[in-house]
Amino acid sequence: MAADLSSVLRRVTAAVLHSPAPLLLPVLILLPALGGFPYPSAEAAYSDLTISHYPNAIFLRRSLAQGEIPLWSPAILGGAPFAANPLSSLWYPPAWLALVLPLPFAFNLLVVLHLLWGSWGLYRLLRPAGLGHIPALFAGTAFAALPKLYAHYGAGHLTLLYAVPWTPWLLLASMRGVRYGAGTGAGSPAAPVPAGGRTRMAAFFRQTLPRLLFRPGVILALIFLADVRWAAFAGLLWLAHSLYNRRKLVDILLETVLAALLSAPLAVPLLEYSALSTRSQMSATDVLAYSLPPADLLGLFFPAAGFHEWVVYPGGVVLLLALAGLGERSVRRAVRFWWAVILVSRVFSLGSALPGMEGLARLPGINLLRVPARALFITGLALAVCAAYSLQRLSSPLAPPARRRLYRLLLLPPAFALAFSLGIWLLTGELPGAFAWGSAVLAAGAVWIAAGPTGRMARPFWAAGLLLLLLLDLSLYNRMLFSSHAPEQVLAGGRPAAEYLSAQPGIFRVYSPSFSMPQHTAALYGLELAGGVDPLQPAAYAAFMEKASGIPAGGYSVTLPPFTSTEPEPSGEGYEPDTGLLGLLNVGYVLAEYDLQAPGLELLEVSGSTRLYANQLVRPRAWVQPLDAGPLNAPETGRVEVLSRSANRLTLAVEVDAVTPQRLVLSETAFPGWQARVDGRPVEIETFNGLLRSLVLEPGAHSVVFTYWPRSVYAGLALGAAGVVLLLASGLLNRGERARILQAADSERVQHFNDRPVNSTEQR
Repeated sequence: MAADLSSVLRRVTAAVLHSPAPLLLPVLILLPALGGFPYPSAEAAYSDLTISHYPNAIFLRRSLAQGEIPLWSPAILGGAPFAANPLSSLWYPPAWLALVLPLPFAFNLLVVLHLLWGSWGLYRLLRPAGLGHIPALFAGTAFAALPKLYAHYGAGHLTLLYAVPWTPWLLLASMRGVRYGAGTGAGSPAAPVPAGGRTRMAAFFRQTLPRLLFRPGVILALIFLADVRWAAFAGLLWLAHSLYNRRKLVDILLETVLAALLSAPLAVPLLEYSALSTRSQMSATDVLAYSLPPADLLGLFFPAAGFHEWVVYPGGVVLLLALAGLGERSVRRAVRFWWAVILVSRVFSLGSALPGMEGLARLPGINLLRVPARALFITGLALAVCAAYSLQRLSSPLAPPARRRLYRLLLLPPAFALAFSLGIWLLTGELPGAFAWGSAVLAAGAVWIAAGPTGRMARPFWAAGLLLLLLLDLSLYNRMLFSSHAPEQVLAGGRPAAEYLSAQPGIFRVYSPSFSMPQHTAALYGLELAGGVDPLQPAAYAAFMEKASGIPAGGYSVTLPPFTSTEPEPSGEGYEPDTGLLGLLNVGYVLAEYDLQAPGLELLEVSGSTRLYANQLVRPRAWVQPLDAGPLNAPETGRVEVLSRSANRLTLAVEVDAVTPQRLVLSETAFPGWQARVDGRPVEIETFNGLLRSLVLEPGAHSVVFTYWPRSVYAGLALGAAGVVLLLASGLLNRGERARILQAADSERVQHFNDRPVNSTEQR
């Protein structure tokens, strides 16, 4: 009976290991959380998914339901370009799934699918490189279980989790590239070109189209459209990988041009917006924000729970296998590129801790590599690859000298971890759980790895043990890096005030120096905020808000008004807002977690700790005033009625009650791309008080229409269309090349058949 059970276990283990099923295992811990919002911990109050991605998806859904693709968003910051904002996910096709499925389920499903896609991509990258199924499977599983991915999932960094898993596919496409496109690549046969119109069309969609899409330029563009920041890291890795593998410079240049063209719908408006935003004012310190503290390098050995940007742990088994391969010359030769990547990415992640980095951070374009610690994604990918090569070699028995080298290498990490843990225990009298955990995993992993090359253990059983230890280690750790919050809990924040405000008549904005109105709640109730949280903020608006809020900027910040403490609630306390300037922004209501004494504020109610004030100095969304009057206390010399309003268009009926030309002021940010027509005729928009849109109108009744038609968006779309043309043209050239190769091969086979000797059987 025991023998039968052992036989069954061996067969099941072999069947599982010889299928791609283990790639699914790391994401199983996400399945119970599919219906919730990810947060860093159960106590955490903030997540980028709720702050940015959820409100953007809600706004995009509503705009599309009204038959409009939103290029501008009035939701936060007094209005800002939506098409130019990478966090909108407007230009990333896979993210459109969030427009048709319930939220936040759609976000979580997208994360799961991207992680699986990334693990399968790394598997596919390593198999043609000569690695067996099990080592490639181990690498893909380790990448899908990389703790840094789950830490950023907890932080709600959705676009990063879309972009990073494309990285193995980018490298794989590079390895398969030829001069005129993805092509047949080395070692792959030329596809036949069938005759006949319908057959050729079917062959195009079955064979040529996948080859067209599977190109470095296309994948790099997808990474850019998913997350601009990761495109810089992935692009540098792809360039280094291509040069190391001796890809032709003309191929690299062609794919770079293709990527630039295909990403232009986002890149061109983003370049315009960035130049006019606070992002252009970043200092070297801002660029190097969240650099990895050198002390956190210990996270390589110990799975410490902490700040998501500083999660370093790759898994004890991954680290041990990667180091174990250094004892074999064949492995060292195969992974020298990846160890160089590990060294460079690890050093770069230290950022501001390195001498000379502040000078480097001032160079143009380096701000794309903001937050150097994100290079640790590349470190984790490279370590998984090195571990796979080592596993391939250790799966075969080693000679005694090689085993002795292996044992010495395997002894170092657990010995260091145990000695360090013992020192901490002797100094402090207690042993942190992370140190005990890391030491135990390294010790167990070293013992198990050492048993493999002896040949005394069945290879499937040994490999299954490594995979099981990897999954136990990383799954337990990854589950500590995020917490799922129920939608009813998340969306309850600020709800009483939101319900009250949404019932008030008219058009107005809401301002809170203590961020008492969460952006996701405001989006749910259709409220517009004068402040907001976003990495891109119009510089002119931020400067105006510094005066209106009374809170000093103090450098680059993703919040407006900026945090002056670690928590938002007390950030604005002690600073008195200018209610007149807020009134110019159509701020009708102010929310705060503390008392405000500014003139013009009337306390309406107190809900919990939140005070709700009405701003008596609020201006309407649009008004008419004398040409020579200042921004404050100017008399209104006309009437304005808002006839229709959407993301990209505003229609007004204006009556000017004067005998001389007057100024129409719109409480909206003046930004390139906005156009105006008065009674059907185009007129020039002027900037009023350094920020607001205005027009000069003659006496009488007028129809005024403001539309957002940014040239940058349409230039980007034109360049994107040119990229599609280039893609198709290169594909047709490549198809013609394959046809010529096939024709030459057929001719060679016919000639070989005619020239071969004929035997007696064939004569008969």
